[in-house]
Amino acid sequence: MYAIPTAAEILGVTPNALEAALERGETIATVTRACGLDVEHMKESLIDAEVPDIEALAMIAGFDSEEISQFATEVRSYVASFVEHGQQVADLWFDSPAVLAA
Repeated sequence: MYAIPTAAEILGVTPNALEAALERGETIATVTRACGLDVEHMKESLIDAEVPDIEALAMIAGFDSEEISQFATEVRSYVASFVEHGQQVADLWFDSPAVLAA
């Protein structure tokens, strides 16, 4: 996942410093706001860093365009949740029955 290095670069901090903040209970959103940056821009930047690779890998693996589109939608939702609420919440969302049944 490119979220930590990409977010760290946007924030102007090292990935280790960002990970330390996340371990203290901060989220990427709270750190972004504290730095005076736009959270929506952060989300879009992280999504832009993640989705193309997932789409390419899914295409190589032989998934059809509908399945690839679904993967991309799930990644967008996961990244948005990860930014706002942290990895644990995003993981819970991703592992929820509603997502698994989709």
